[in-house]
Amino acid sequence: MSAVELARPRDPFFDLVEAEDPAPILHRLRAEDPVHFVEPLGFWFVTRHDDVKRLFNDPENVSQSRTAWEHFRPAPEGTMLRWLEEKSLISPQAPEEHLRFRSLFNGALTPRAVRRMDEQIRQVVERFAAPLRNRPGEVLDLMGSFTAPIPNSVIGRIFGVPSDSDLRFRDLAQQLIRGFFPFAPPEALVEAEGALQEMAPWVRSMVAERRLRPGEDLISDLLRTQEVDGNLDDDDIVLLASILIGAGSETTNLVGLVLIRTLLQHPGPLKRVREDRSLIPNAVDEILRFAFGGPAGMQRFAARDFVLRDRAIRKGQMLILALGGADRDPAVFPDPDVLDLDRDTRESLAFGHGPHYCLGASLARQEMGCMLDAALDIVTPGSRVREDLMEFQPMGVFKRPLNLPIEIAS
Repeated sequence: MSAVELARPRDPFFDLVEAEDPAPILHRLRAEDPVHFVEPLGFWFVTRHDDVKRLFNDPENVSQSRTAWEHFRPAPEGTMLRWLEEKSLISPQAPEEHLRFRSLFNGALTPRAVRRMDEQIRQVVERFAAPLRNRPGEVLDLMGSFTAPIPNSVIGRIFGVPSDSDLRFRDLAQQLIRGFFPFAPPEALVEAEGALQEMAPWVRSMVAERRLRPGEDLISDLLRTQEVDGNLDDDDIVLLASILIGAGSETTNLVGLVLIRTLLQHPGPLKRVREDRSLIPNAVDEILRFAFGGPAGMQRFAARDFVLRDRAIRKGQMLILALGGADRDPAVFPDPDVLDLDRDTRESLAFGHGPHYCLGASLARQEMGCMLDAALDIVTPGSRVREDLMEFQPMGVFKRPLNLPIEIAS
């Protein structure tokens, strides 16, 4: 290492990634350098709420398509990932085309439609919660046995994945979506390719089966739509189903982990929720605001040269919209570092904003509420997170938890 390298100050972004509590570093960046250039990695890190909210829907200046990134390299010719890049929602789309694809799922994922699924969701949650109750003195991995399998089982039911196949489908879906994490390592891309090679024919066979025997599931609904929308072909259905199953299972899995871990670290709010389960919906939204995101965020790519807070953003550069920075912004949320179950969280950006607001937000909230309700009966009073036993998997510059060890009170 040269003397110049030794003298160069460490970028605060790396301290942020490694910090147990990223909030102090996020506060400093937001106050002093709200559009921070992470020089070693060549991207902009945006931490103020109003900037993040604007960039969620600013097609004049930024794109959500990875193909707009200056370092984008297409997947090799002939691979499934190349097919996905060229065919799916991650490809460049006109706004009207983006809205058309979203409208295909709107009917199935509205709050009213999701409420009708409440009993199905609770059945899935109970299937995984029942074996975990009444286990005093044991250390349970509530990620592997609870938060990971539930989301994919739920979305699998919505798409009509057979229950005896949903765990394998979950693994494939999560491997696929991890290939699109920022700065995903080469091995994640290899796994994503293998997952899509196995997953796409599986979904295609379900499409063929539902064409012969339609059911009450989302693939059947898409096939009915296909009869009146000549632009929707089987490839669209395969890719939309694969991406939504992957995104829905991985994100909700990690949020479920965050919900349980955060409440166990905050005895006061935990006691309130235990005693009054009607607080669960508020608790879900407030914990998402308080604890979800950290150093991570949503990617955008500069569609042209533009200026943001006196910073010259160059066409093709990546911007990471820091959800943890936006949702702890004191300009929007008073006392942002307090977990307040009575807080108005309507300005939270945990699910995005505008046309890119998360399509599955209603479903995710319903799942997370049911998961938290069941978890409160598993993690009895006095239970604790065994932080010393937690394991993490490197995912480029970020890390993904692999377990959630909870010591159940005796």
